[in-house]
Amino acid sequence: MSDAPTSNPDPNPGSSPSTTPPGQAGGGPQYPSQPFAPNPYASKPRRGLSRGALIGIIAGAVALLLLIVTVAGIGISSAIRGSQAEPEIAVKDYLTALQNGDAKQALALLEDPDDTAFLNDDVLKASNKLAKIGKVSTTSKPFGAPFTKVKAKFSIGSERVTQEFVVKDQGDGTYTIFQGGTVSVSSYSLSGAPVTLNGQDVSDAAGDSWTLFPGAYSFAVSLDSFSVTGGDSIILAGEESGSLDDVKVALNDTGVQQFRDAVTDAVNTCIASTTLAAGCGIDLPGTLSDGTVVQDGTITRSLSADAQANLANLEPQETFGDPLNVPGEYIGLVKVTSTSCTQGGATSACTIEFGPSLGSPLVDFTSGTPVVRWD
Repeated sequence: MSDAPTSNPDPNPGSSPSTTPPGQAGGGPQYPSQPFAPNPYASKPRRGLSRGALIGIIAGAVALLLLIVTVAGIGISSAIRGSQAEPEIAVKDYLTALQNGDAKQALALLEDPDDTAFLNDDVLKASNKLAKIGKVSTTSKPFGAPFTKVKAKFSIGSERVTQEFVVKDQGDGTYTIFQGGTVSVSSYSLSGAPVTLNGQDVSDAAGDSWTLFPGAYSFAVSLDSFSVTGGDSIILAGEESGSLDDVKVALNDTGVQQFRDAVTDAVNTCIASTTLAAGCGIDLPGTLSDGTVVQDGTITRSLSADAQANLANLEPQETFGDPLNVPGEYIGLVKVTSTSCTQGGATSACTIEFGPSLGSPLVDFTSGTPVVRWD
């Protein structure tokens, strides 16, 4: 035996040497290794969000929530304000129509006014010439569905007034003034006189009150002997304008002189009469209370000193409800004598005691010419 090294014989003579890498099991065909290609569809490993990103996301969500709440709040607030504003708009539209002298538009915003005799363009335009409506502000509060109470403050000329309106929701998107849109005033102090209201004749107006738009009014009378006191320009608006107590038809200086002249002429005519029927409330009966018979045509009358003074200083008295019939003061005693008084068969001159006196005259100017009557 030889001690020389030996090798395992190749079982397959003529084959190539093995190329199996160390550590790799053989037994099959071997291929060279290739670079690894990543799968484009494979999920990538997730990385955690940074703190800043989380804060940004949370802040954005809160902002979005606040925006939604704010928008919703604005919508609700607008709806509430809108429902409250509509009645106020109706009142402002009404006052604007009055400012513009548009009676038709103003009437369209009123719910069934009772009396429209003076709710017209002519009266309204004259009102605006005297003092125009301006500087309107309104507030409102519920008054029980479908009503809202609206308080309006506005100026008429230089005067600031307040008027309350009750506005009704008609349910179809429209609103009308149910109450408070007009002013009702008593016409008692002016009744029976040929009065004009803002140029319109009111002497034939029915009833004892007038329905007017809020505004300025001027009263005049067509008789030369009369004037309207306290009525050159009067503001009618609000709850305080329920009457015209300070507006009166009264005799002017010309009328006062006509009054005195008419009474004086009537008294002089009556005093000059020699007959039993003298007029002026100083007639005598043919037979006196003691049985004395007074011969007609034999009578002389004269005024007492007090009666003369009263007649010379006669003043018309204030009238109530009938300004064209003007009363005067009590005048006084009348002295009466007769040249033919018969009693017990004897006839002589006599003085008639406790005879009638001149009372209070009433001068009627209805016809334009003063006519004197006696109570």
